[in-house]
Amino acid sequence: MDNISANQMPHGLASRIVIYLLALTILTGAWMVSLWSAEPKPPSDTVNEAKCQKDSAPTLNALDPSAVNAGSPVGDIMLLGCNFSDNLIVKLNGASHPMLRVDKNHIRVGLTGSDVAAAGTIIVSVAGKDSTGTDIGSKILRVVQPRLEWKALPWVSPWSITEEVRLLLLVLFTGAFASCIYALKSFADYRGDNKLYESWTAYYYVQPLEGAGIAFLLYLVIRGGFLAGGAADITSANVYGICAIAGLAGAFSDIAFLKLREVFQILFKPQDNRGGKMDAPSIDTTSLPEGTVGKRYEVALKASGGTPPRKWSVAPDLPAGLGLDADTGVISGTPEKGLPKTKYRITVEDSTPRATSVHAELELEIKPAGQTPSTGTAGQKLNITTASLPSATSGKPFKEVLNAAGGSGALTWSVQGTLPAGLALDSATGVLSGTPQKPLSETAYIFTVTDSAKSPSTHSKELKLKVE
Repeated sequence: MDNISANQMPHGLASRIVIYLLALTILTGAWMVSLWSAEPKPPSDTVNEAKCQKDSAPTLNALDPSAVNAGSPVGDIMLLGCNFSDNLIVKLNGASHPMLRVDKNHIRVGLTGSDVAAAGTIIVSVAGKDSTGTDIGSKILRVVQPRLEWKALPWVSPWSITEEVRLLLLVLFTGAFASCIYALKSFADYRGDNKLYESWTAYYYVQPLEGAGIAFLLYLVIRGGFLAGGAADITSANVYGICAIAGLAGAFSDIAFLKLREVFQILFKPQDNRGGKMDAPSIDTTSLPEGTVGKRYEVALKASGGTPPRKWSVAPDLPAGLGLDADTGVISGTPEKGLPKTKYRITVEDSTPRATSVHAELELEIKPAGQTPSTGTAGQKLNITTASLPSATSGKPFKEVLNAAGGSGALTWSVQGTLPAGLALDSATGVLSGTPQKPLSETAYIFTVTDSAKSPSTHSKELKLKVE
């Protein structure tokens, strides 16, 4: 099995991810529909009419209803009392208001849109028409925020939510719904191209939450910047527009994050030198060996972290005769002319959906023909810079270049321990290559490098190798 097929997502795992995304798509879609169809319910109150005595004094006993929804359609309230006469006026918060005496125990008062525009209280009073008229009394009419009954699932009790909570839930569910659609398309595209890697599992599980999260942030911006007033703004908001923007943010959350990242990097030019960041790639190669004009040159750049496969690049262009393999990170070729020590910017980028790249500045020197290259500067301590060996695959060609720094003159390599059948170490180049014949559990080998100085220096290092 080659590296690509070994990293492919297993069929069973792929099926579970598809079921997960489809289930979330259906569930969030159903929630959106149920929230759209939720209707405000009238405030619950119980009004009991009092028994009136025939010759009793006029009284105001209650309001029916005693509470109305803010922003609700204009309606009427009934004043319940005893022995109302025609010589009465009704006031709302001290201002006279049109009324209709239905009978001696009922007065109907119509409400206008301005009366119930915002939550609060309205003092409803009844008195005689002149200054000597009888002050019958007053009652408080409550204007409350509308509440809706919403059932998240058929078998659970309905939840009582406000209009603002409904809009917030619509934004979250729309963002997650659109993100699920995007994730399903991405999943199908990569599966169809046979490039769906098992390491992307977490991405597909997290993607719906990411879509909901960026839609929520967008809602906070809209709510704080454009609907900064009271709750009455919610009833007048264009819910279709807000949900449409939330859906687009959820569907293109990856692009939105990338674009925001570009904007912030341009504006603030951040320098992040923190090490050990989760899932971020890093370049392990710290130096490049010297080369000689007309002699074969080959060195494998090392990287760790991130999600393979990785892509390598270099700037500026390497000397004539040398090239960098973008897929393997191997610099190879035969230099055509000498080059003083020159810095090159080596960049590696992983293959996560939001690709992360890092770079390192490495020096390369090409000596004229006839001079013996060294892997470092004379006088510096010889050491093996290769940090680890990648796993090999049984029956598949394997090639890895061991690197060293320091020492003087040509280097000689050796290994302590019997390498897996099919693999061999080139003592002159430090290339470990061949085709392993059978699997081998992780085994430690002692690699030794020796320079050719008058007083030779040596350095040994334990590296582990596994054949799958």
